[in-house]
Amino acid sequence: MRPVYPSSKKVKDYDKLEAEVKKNRRMISLKETALNKFFLLSIDWKDVGAKKIESTLHDNLALKTWKI
Repeated sequence: MRPVYPSSKKVKDYDKLEAEVKKNRRMISLKETALNKFFLLSIDWKDVGAKKIESTLHDNLALKTWKI
């Protein structure tokens, strides 16, 4: 526990606060990873252009292809 000064009105547990911040950062990282897997986004145009990308849709939707 970090030192508490007599002039302090309220004692804050900075170790607990630091642990909470680390937990929140891990949760944000996990959420970003899950979103990236769900959307399969890539901005690496060389990688995207070098291979065929599979298109998948839900049952109620129809896939429309475009000829370039």
